[in-house]
Amino acid sequence: MRVFARYSDIVRRDLPNLLSLRAFECAARHLSFTVAADELCVTQSAVSRHVKNLESHYGLRLFKRLTREIELTEAGLRLFRTVEKSFNAIEAASRELAPRDVKRSLVVSILPTLASTWLMPRLAKFTQSHQNVEVRLHTSIAPVSFERDGIDVAIRVGKPPAQRRRKGAPRVDLVMTVEWKGVSADRLFADVLIPVCRPALLGKQTMIDTRALQRLPLIHTDSRAHAWEDWFGTQGVDYRTGVRDLHFGHFFMSVRAALDGRGVALVPDVVVEDQLRSGELVVASPVRVASAGDYHLIYRRERVDEPAIAAFREWIMAESASVLTAQGLPD
Repeated sequence: MRVFARYSDIVRRDLPNLLSLRAFECAARHLSFTVAADELCVTQSAVSRHVKNLESHYGLRLFKRLTREIELTEAGLRLFRTVEKSFNAIEAASRELAPRDVKRSLVVSILPTLASTWLMPRLAKFTQSHQNVEVRLHTSIAPVSFERDGIDVAIRVGKPPAQRRRKGAPRVDLVMTVEWKGVSADRLFADVLIPVCRPALLGKQTMIDTRALQRLPLIHTDSRAHAWEDWFGTQGVDYRTGVRDLHFGHFFMSVRAALDGRGVALVPDVVVEDQLRSGELVVASPVRVASAGDYHLIYRRERVDEPAIAAFREWIMAESASVLTAQGLPD
């Protein structure tokens, strides 16, 4: 038997306008009415009007309007934390309630070179076995902001807070995420730096020693500005940039320069697997050095059980296991 509440029994919720709450949450998250307007596809004045409606509802100021920026007041911060938590809960429930055969989108942020050389050749395996998950790649070396950028999972290189730094290892200057609170990191494999070049650059030699390597033009990657200096340092050799050295912005550019025979590039082993296998590139020195960081899959801890994230996490951990075994390094 269905039971209906009488009209007199219904207690009306004392809630502000939900559109105003959405505009406020977006403005508070970005600390910008302009960015919030872009995200919500409305005008800046509409966002401002919604915020003013909330301030009238509560009789409190929620933002401090400064010359070129805004800040949350104490009341605004308290409201933002509550609204953000509530919206996250609603978002999570919506994902869980979606039918299993509904296409789910998974936004993966990943380093550019690792995306093109390691992930993309393998990604077909994942999409074939998980046809209800649509993977969208976002390439960047910037610190991940899950909330701001709408990222579901990310692959970055570095050292999470709980991981010990390898003593004397080459530095990793990249920052993995803007905020570690509530974020988990699964280690995928090590960041092993190896010097590679065209076979012709070595002449009749198959490999050369560390000091002889300094006499060749070396290819530097700006995102790892200290890589060569630190790599030579692990061998007890002081190194200063040579006049013939080249500089490129990303590893894929450095690899291209090495393929063109322009010098020796110091790159992670995982990004040149195919070129070494085909013989287009060779390892110029037997010295393999693990940097101070590892490659990790990072994600918001509260979302680990969401179907798309859980499936991708399980798959990529299995894919990376063979790399870690081949590297032969301890966990």
